[in-house]
Amino acid sequence: MSHRNLAQFVAGLTLALLTTGAPAAETFDDAMQKSLLDYSTRQREANAELNSARAKIAEEKGPFLRAMRAAENRIITAQAEITRRETEQEQVQDTRQRLIRDAEILQRNRAYVNTLAQDGLKLFDDGALPAEDTLVAEPLRSLQKQLDAAAEGSESGRAAGNVTEFLLAQVERSLGGYAAPGRAMLDGDNRIVDGHFVFAGPEVFFSANEGPAGIAMRRREGETGPVVYRLPAWQPGDVTALFQGKVGMIPADPTVGKALRLQETRGSLLEHIKKGGTVAYAIVGVGLLAVLLILLKIRDVFRMRVDEPETVLPFLVALASGETAEAERRLAKLRTSTRELFATGMAHRRKSKAVLEEHLQALLMRQRLQLERRLPLLAVIATAAPLMGLLGTVVGMVRTFALITVFGTGNAGKLAGGISEVLVATELGLVVAIPALVVHGFLATRVQKTLAMQERYALEFITAAKPDEPVDVSEQGEQEEPVLR
Repeated sequence: MSHRNLAQFVAGLTLALLTTGAPAAETFDDAMQKSLLDYSTRQREANAELNSARAKIAEEKGPFLRAMRAAENRIITAQAEITRRETEQEQVQDTRQRLIRDAEILQRNRAYVNTLAQDGLKLFDDGALPAEDTLVAEPLRSLQKQLDAAAEGSESGRAAGNVTEFLLAQVERSLGGYAAPGRAMLDGDNRIVDGHFVFAGPEVFFSANEGPAGIAMRRREGETGPVVYRLPAWQPGDVTALFQGKVGMIPADPTVGKALRLQETRGSLLEHIKKGGTVAYAIVGVGLLAVLLILLKIRDVFRMRVDEPETVLPFLVALASGETAEAERRLAKLRTSTRELFATGMAHRRKSKAVLEEHLQALLMRQRLQLERRLPLLAVIATAAPLMGLLGTVVGMVRTFALITVFGTGNAGKLAGGISEVLVATELGLVVAIPALVVHGFLATRVQKTLAMQERYALEFITAAKPDEPVDVSEQGEQEEPVLR
């Protein structure tokens, strides 16, 4: 028996003794036996109640455990479902992001294809041969409308495909050349006549139904219609063969019209000067003045040429020997400038040396003025002509940049043409200045040489003439040269 049971037994026994008034004659052993019996009875009852409670608990615990295991199973299943749903959500999100990226790429590709189609259509329109644009004008408008309508929608791929098919068909048709009826304006009388076009590579030929045949046509930038070139060297038999689809010879320009356009841009001299504007006319006027001055100076220099020392020497020898008649005979054979110098000396040779030198110096100064006249003006023209050309260029560039401000720089060809025109003034200025400068240098050299020869002859004449006034040799060496120069 455990300590707990023993304590319960003692407590029960005590309680029994207190509640039941046992007769005095009952012994302690009897009381103990009775109490033990009562305790055993109670203990069995308690055990029975305990077993009954345990059985009841066990009976009631089974459904609860089964419900709890079922709940746990449902929780596990729900957690697995949640995990699966989260995984599926992540996959859906990834798929959505991928689809968004694919849609953006598809949109960019569609816009790129649409842009390519637009550019291809524009390139074809810009590069269409003369009269070819009128033949395909309606398909071009239709395709352009499709591209414009599909720019914001999802039909750009179909529109771009239509453009591709159209361009491919045009390329296939152009490979072997083709003919088509049409109308063209003839040069000269500007009549619009019916006829047939033949497109052969970059060349376009036209033959009127009633009129000229064998006409080449070129497109020129800035012109509304094609430029007509008649080909007189093209044999009529070859022309007929081409337009009838037979074998023949056709003219071909390897420069694709650039040689013809270059030839046309040259023009005449007057047209070239007109490109330079008002300043160009002023430069031309200055150039004509320079030509006139050059001609006059060449005449002056030619008229005032001096003799060579070999020709002058016999005259000086005769003069120094006192043979006046021989000296005068020799003097008559000399050129005008030399003869004028020596004639002045002969007229005053009997005077003093100082007077003779003064007369010769005066004559040399008159000859210098006559020889050097107009040379400074020619030098001014040679210096000013490039500056006038620069002025014309600056004025033209200001006008060109004003046009750029209004119309922009979208057309590089026209911009280059404008710049080339404003450089005409500079070209004309250099054309005037370079010859003027070269001729001025040549004439100045000739003038200085002539004057130097005249001064030499004057000194030699004074030496040969032996003036009446005696002159000291030491003083002559110091004074003669400064006086004559």
